[in-house]
Amino acid sequence: MPSSHEHPDVDCELLADALGPAANPPGSQPPPPPVRGARVLAFGDGLATRLDTWLERSLPRELNPLAHLGAAANAMLLLATLSGVLMLLWYSASVQSAWHSLADLAPRSFGGLVRSVHRYSSDLVMMLVLAHALRTLLARKFADARWLAWVSGLALLALLWFIGWSGYWLVWDVRAQLLALDSIRALDVLPIFGEPMLRLFTSDATVPSLLFFVVFFLHMALPLGIAGGLALHLARQSRTQLLPNWRLSLWLTAAVLVAALVFPATNAAAAQLAVKPARFTMDWWYLWPLAITARLSGPGIWLATALATAGLMTVPWWLARRRPRPVFQATVNVSRCFSCTLCSHDCPFGAITMVPRTDGKPFPSQAQIDPDRCIGCGVCAGACDTQGIGLAWFDAQQVIRELEAFVLAEVARGTAPALALVCAQSDGGWELFDRVAWARRLPGYTLRPVPCIGWIEPKLVERVIAKGAAAVLIVGCGSSEAFCKEGARWLPARLAGTREPEFRPNRADPRKVAHVNFDPLRPQLLTAAAARLRAQTPAPTPPARSPGAAWATGALVSLVMLAALLGVSDAPFRNPAPGEAEFVFTFRVYGDWVSGAAVALPDPAHDPRPVHMRAAQPAQRTRSPVVVQLEVDGRREEHRFRPKGFSSDGASVGELRLLLAPGAHRLSVHVATHADPAAPRQSWTAEITARPGRLTVLTLDADRGFQLAP
Repeated sequence: MPSSHEHPDVDCELLADALGPAANPPGSQPPPPPVRGARVLAFGDGLATRLDTWLERSLPRELNPLAHLGAAANAMLLLATLSGVLMLLWYSASVQSAWHSLADLAPRSFGGLVRSVHRYSSDLVMMLVLAHALRTLLARKFADARWLAWVSGLALLALLWFIGWSGYWLVWDVRAQLLALDSIRALDVLPIFGEPMLRLFTSDATVPSLLFFVVFFLHMALPLGIAGGLALHLARQSRTQLLPNWRLSLWLTAAVLVAALVFPATNAAAAQLAVKPARFTMDWWYLWPLAITARLSGPGIWLATALATAGLMTVPWWLARRRPRPVFQATVNVSRCFSCTLCSHDCPFGAITMVPRTDGKPFPSQAQIDPDRCIGCGVCAGACDTQGIGLAWFDAQQVIRELEAFVLAEVARGTAPALALVCAQSDGGWELFDRVAWARRLPGYTLRPVPCIGWIEPKLVERVIAKGAAAVLIVGCGSSEAFCKEGARWLPARLAGTREPEFRPNRADPRKVAHVNFDPLRPQLLTAAAARLRAQTPAPTPPARSPGAAWATGALVSLVMLAALLGVSDAPFRNPAPGEAEFVFTFRVYGDWVSGAAVALPDPAHDPRPVHMRAAQPAQRTRSPVVVQLEVDGRREEHRFRPKGFSSDGASVGELRLLLAPGAHRLSVHVATHADPAAPRQSWTAEITARPGRLTVLTLDADRGFQLAP
């Protein structure tokens, strides 16, 4: 938008030259590439750009889902939150009734539709966030000052996944059964609970209701943390769009409703801890870790999590290159700064602030660069008429002088040259710019790559045309995930005169300048536009987008999106755990006290302590280990379990698991509360029938004794 600060009606270039020269000598070398593997990333980004340009043949950019992945994810997150709150009308948060409260909903009743909308909108959030992360990676938008957005974005992704993971726990079906077992197995590694919690998940009767309520509370409360995470994620960006165009939001909501009507979300089989689920379908958007955690022990789960987190979180350091900031960031020549504030308004990352003047010039302020925010895009250079701010390695004054000298030399030879200023990001960065390919696309033009078309100030175009250039063609990248974010937005506004500094038609013929976004799927369009500009042939009126084509494209995009969403949301899963019959013995038993020497008492006549404190105390308070003998069909094995507690004065808690062949088995369990072989024992003996895929669980509690659960 135009600045509220008016410029004096003078030649700013002459005035700036009188105030001082450029702060940096021209001719600096381009900075090193920002990332490693730029060619591979550029290839992937090129594919995404081709998809962008194909969609935008029929759809305006505000309706292109690929152009608004982050904002679209926010809209679907809002829908998931609202539908989740509404689900409280039907859902009962308890182990005993959670599954039935959802299973009793008719699939296409109002409650069933709300449940399906909640599930599919949550899945769509994950799909959009993953696509947003992938496009950010391919566009190389994670290096230098952008590290905070990458790290905070991954933290938000992890939080989003955990919310979905806990949500599936609350259904308490076989999916919840597996994720609960894997979660508790990992938690038991940490010193959180005084006793192993996994033993409570061997029987339906022992599942702690309090823990289930804690999961429910986390599922309801953690979405509040996303707001704070988004504030950090967007902290270094200007003019962020939290929500997409209302039509795109409505489109995505309608797609979710269609999915809810056609493929209603349903429960899997109810959780039965005595049964090992073998095959079922699950939501891979959130439950994919089950394919890994079911194969790992508790420490293995934490090791895999730590390695994955470290690898992803450190992408801005191991995939990006270390570059000294002065090499690529913008610099300010205070002597040429007239306090217009345009650069601070146009900076896409809020890296420029106006601070009090330091050189005594009669202006209220001067521009200052925040090195923690600047990515070196050069958009600020296009906003400065006096070259008071810009890139040292691509100095605007030097570039203008070179272009003017080239144009004058060509005119002196009797040829009016045509110039093409091409965004280097179209090829994936400065170091990958393919001059040969661009020369084929633009025959008759002299090429000059620029860091971003937002770097181009209208005065540059005015001056080379005034010197005799026949045409100036400005070629921008067609990507909706532009590396420099808003450069392709500000330049057309400057040329149209709707944003300062504006192109002045009284100084150069506007018919000799054109701006075109490159369509990699149709390079012939660029070639034709370049030929028309040189020939001064009016450009044909672009055909209006056909409503039928827009609807057809929208329907195709919806179909592909729903196919991917639903295909992953209800995909087959095979439990990797062994399907044999299994006998499980869990217990919580106190061992006998180990006798200790009593502390000697002083003479009562000379003991200054109060009477109630004069009793002798045992020198040590420890318990004996608990000895468990397990006998199966005449084969015996013995195990010892040490007591819990810092002083070994707590209960001995343990679990034994034994795979059994199908059929009848005679089992005996003997538990002694003292290590002495002659110590009395608690015994249990029975004959059981082992069935494949089922657990036979025997528990021993100090209060209830032995209890067998089939």
